[in-house]
Amino acid sequence: MKKQITILTAIILFFAMTMDAKVWRVNNRTNVQADFTTLSSAIGGASAGDTIYLEGSPDSYGSAGYISKPLTFIGTGYFLNENDSSQVFKESSKVSYMVFYDGSEGSVVEGITFIGNSYLIYITGADNITIRKNRFVSQYQNGGKSINITSISDSLLIEHNWIEPVTSNASSTNYGIYFSKYTTNSVIRNNIILADTSDFAIYMNEENATSTLTITNNTIKGDIETFYSAQYNNILIDGTYTSGTGDVTSNNLCNATQYSNANGNVQNVDMSTVFMDYTATVDNGYILKTGSPAESAGVNGDDCGAYGTNDPYMSGGMPAIPAIFGFEISQTIGSPTIPVTIKAMSHK
Repeated sequence: MKKQITILTAIILFFAMTMDAKVWRVNNRTNVQADFTTLSSAIGGASAGDTIYLEGSPDSYGSAGYISKPLTFIGTGYFLNENDSSQVFKESSKVSYMVFYDGSEGSVVEGITFIGNSYLIYITGADNITIRKNRFVSQYQNGGKSINITSISDSLLIEHNWIEPVTSNASSTNYGIYFSKYTTNSVIRNNIILADTSDFAIYMNEENATSTLTITNNTIKGDIETFYSAQYNNILIDGTYTSGTGDVTSNNLCNATQYSNANGNVQNVDMSTVFMDYTATVDNGYILKTGSPAESAGVNGDDCGAYGTNDPYMSGGMPAIPAIFGFEISQTIGSPTIPVTIKAMSHK
């Protein structure tokens, strides 16, 4: 195990040295040397523009508290045991919640598993936040919001995430992505959002004619309520869609009549013909079947759903950096050298 950790650490440090800003390692495993052991201490020690790597661990790194400077957070991804050629270490990087406050504009969150209550990412007074390739695991009892945007926002990018807002309390309402105010120039794309019946996958509370929100190539179960949004190439497995003022929809697939039968929308689709396994609890079940009605059904002939377009959802949510997914260590008796074979790949 020590040899494995040494090899992984050397490769992480190599890539860290090629970056201009400071890169910090966070690891809370026993006997592993890193810059920090908790997320909050790493944020306190980092400067604006730094990158914080959260390495895989069986234990959570806790909460971030208020983030008021631009930082990049990179974790290991998720569903690493269920997807092939992911990486040698299968533990995810777990965090309870993050709050992006005024001054954190330009921050990026990628490859992290959020497990917590009430809200998991909270954005207030900050624009230009990128939320990419994360897994949101709710543990709500009385309602909550996985991604909670409480202020007028601009240029938010929410892409390639697995968002699952569920609760054990059937009388409460949960939300995957919640806008309490309107947003401009924001994009929700190539996510898998799976809400329970009567819970919201995407919800916008405020109607404002200056709002511009694009919702495209998502695979969704749950209710949608929006204003002044452009929705296309999505697959609505189940749930409702409340068409708000200013919404424009095209080339969406739905299991009933949620989207109008116009502009390339397709109604009453049997979802068992669309995906490899549309009841899956793992992301690779939502890959399109060969011959799926979602193939080439989108705008410009793109596939609909999270795996469509030339920048699709990536199974496992691994960040866009090289990762070791296999290695062999062997030593000939009496030999002073140890041959090491490493298998590595970079993810989009």
